[in-house]
Formats: sequence, C-alpha cells, structure tokens
Amino acid sequence: LYRIAYNRFKKWCAGKNVQVYSENVLLAYFSENAKNYKSSTLWAQYSMVKSCLIIYDNIDISKFPKLIAFLKRTGDGYQAKKSKILTKSEIDRFLSSADDKEFLMIKVGLILGIAGACRTDELVNLTVDDIELFLDCKNSKH
Repeated sequence: LYRIAYNRFKKWCAGKNVQVYSENVLLAYFSENAKNYKSSTLWAQYSMVKSCLIIYDNIDISKFPKLIAFLKRTGDGYQAKKSKILTKSEIDRFLSSADDKEFLMIKVGLILGIAGACRTDELVNLTVDDIELFLDCKNSKH
C-alpha cells in the first residue's frame, strides 16, 4: 500500500512535470485528492507518502506546516461512520431463525468472525475450499 501511494504521487508529479517535491507541490497534490477522498483517507495517504519520501528521497514532509494545516482543515466537520454492532440476542436470533438454505455461508462467516478464527482480511477472502481444507485437516487428526 505504501509503494502504491508513493508511486501514485510520483506518477502525478511526472504528469505535472514536477522535479522537486516542495511543500507547495504536496499541497497541490493533496488539494486535488481532497476533491475525491475523505479526510481520513487523505491522512492515510499522507502517512504513506511521508514514509516513502523519507526512505527513498530523504525528504521529511512532516515539517511542512501549510500541508499539515491543510489536512487538518479537511477534517473540520468530518464525522467518521460508526459500524453497526449486533447484540448477542440479535446474533442468536439470526443463527437460530434464518433459513440455512439462504444464509448458511453467512452463518458460517458470522461464527468464524465471532470465534476469532480469522483476521478480517482472511474472513473476507474465505472460500468453500478453505473450509473443506480445514475439515479435512481436522478429520485426519482424529
């Protein structure tokens, strides 16, 4: 992700014929991105670009006060979305009453997510083959 953010910045600079990464250049880059991204995304991109600029170009953009002020201003009035959380009774009701023919995979994902058997990215990328592999491994141990 860091290299992708850094390469996106470098590609933007190449498109604008930018040779020197000054505060004004970074301000223009993030101003352009502010039209399409939320404040939290801008801060994440800033952090990734900052890390790569230090490593690859020996430029510390954390010392650019106008850029920091701009990023802070983009967050004014920003309200982060809160995830909805299911209660234990809602989960129990879903597991016991939802039709297995329609919701079986969702039930399995819910159980795995609650049990903590998977990280978020692992849960999202989980396939039927992964479950079958797990069951094969479990059955071969007994």
